[in-house]
Amino acid sequence: MTSTRLFLAFFALSCLPAISSAEQAKRPNIVLMLSDNLGYGELGVYGGGVIRGAPTPRLDRLAKEGMRLTNFNVEVECTPSRSALMTGRMPVRSGTWRAQAAGLRGGLAPWEVTIAESLSQAGYATAIFGKWHLGSSPGRFPTDQGFDEWWGFPFSTNVVTFADQVGWDPGAQQVPQLLEGRKGGEVEAVEPYAKENRPLIDERIAAKSVAYIEEHAKGEQPFFLFISWSLVHHPYLPHPDFDGASGNGAFADSMVEHDARVGEVLDAIRDAGIEDETLVLYMSDNGPDDAHYPQVSNSGPYRGYLGSAFEGSIRTPFIARWPGRIDAGRESNEIVALVDVFPTVAKLTGAEMPDDREIDGVDQSAFLLGESQESAREGVLIFSGRTLLAVKWRRFKVFLTGDDPGHGQRHWKRLWAPVVHNVEQDPREEVDIRSDNMWVLAPALRLVYPLLFSVDDEGIIMPGGEEPVPAELEIPFQSQQEIEASMDAIRWQFLKQRVSEWLPFGE
Repeated sequence: MTSTRLFLAFFALSCLPAISSAEQAKRPNIVLMLSDNLGYGELGVYGGGVIRGAPTPRLDRLAKEGMRLTNFNVEVECTPSRSALMTGRMPVRSGTWRAQAAGLRGGLAPWEVTIAESLSQAGYATAIFGKWHLGSSPGRFPTDQGFDEWWGFPFSTNVVTFADQVGWDPGAQQVPQLLEGRKGGEVEAVEPYAKENRPLIDERIAAKSVAYIEEHAKGEQPFFLFISWSLVHHPYLPHPDFDGASGNGAFADSMVEHDARVGEVLDAIRDAGIEDETLVLYMSDNGPDDAHYPQVSNSGPYRGYLGSAFEGSIRTPFIARWPGRIDAGRESNEIVALVDVFPTVAKLTGAEMPDDREIDGVDQSAFLLGESQESAREGVLIFSGRTLLAVKWRRFKVFLTGDDPGHGQRHWKRLWAPVVHNVEQDPREEVDIRSDNMWVLAPALRLVYPLLFSVDDEGIIMPGGEEPVPAELEIPFQSQQEIEASMDAIRWQFLKQRVSEWLPFGE
């Protein structure tokens, strides 16, 4: 084993909490619901709801029946978040570090192992209904990567507006299609995805999800159902049954519909008599996209839109319900990350994580089940492309690039020095406290080195690539030469420490 592998193995083992044998006694069904571009402050239990003119009674009730996290961290865009969810790995490793544009090659490489593949191998039935956004070509569809069946679309919902744009040419760009397929078969186009049927999409996603639950509820196989909603992504074109329902505009109507569709799924679980046997997870892929500003989701006390490293972009709701296993009404502000979902679900279901690659997520099952009040992690790294924008450690955020959280801003600039915020005292991240808190830089950057070690060892997949290749990451304030020198020093220090531990009497 190389010194790098030894370091990483030691690091990984130190992060894993102990899990009781009772957790493996029953394998739950998993219903994972992912909203699109829904901000932290949109749901009633997160400070929104009626205040936003869009009550969310079903989601609020779900939170009261389960556990609600207030410090759940995702990636800065939808494709990276979906990649992190599927693989338990940081998207910078997987070539999925930016939102994939419709019609361009890319997506999740077949080399990656998904949560669906792992659960399928463990005996689960698997299905996804809705948005994929991790590949739009054969070999990179959901049914190529562990899902038994799929109905939905491989890109973002804004594609429905393409045909309205000046100069649109269906001969130059394929007309977006709704797709359907099963494992081992062809994925086929069902119908164009256009403004005419956009209002109906989540009704169909809900109907297919309800039918799937009814069909599989009494089967011998447990199931993993990934419900990837189109709401509340723009354009805001509410279903006819919800058009005008809020009296507060199209976005609020869409939010009311979203809450109702989630309720339909929860009712199906209840009516099938499998509530106690089903772990329900609800989250959003990222914060608000301001493309249709001022009609936009709300980030509550935080600032920043999709693409930003500010809390409004990376912090979203997270709710987990499993009656009898997860305490009802529990809330926590412990740091949890989207990459943790795969390892946690794997532990709870007895599925296996791949052991031939680096996994960035950590098992949070002890935390969710109340066996520990502390998260298994204390920080997250925030990338866009191959550039490290910021590091979040405990209550602090260290910005390594100049990020602008304002409407319409999508740029970063070089900083004279890192900027430090205390996100608990200053949730809007407006006050730079670096002058008295540069000490935070050391523990924050220590989170970076395990990633750099593993990238040095494993490489990364380039967008559209097939497998990892040698590559470098951009860490502001440090040249590649400085990084290598620091890594060499850490390796040497680590080896000396290990040798000292192995020698008699520590000599």
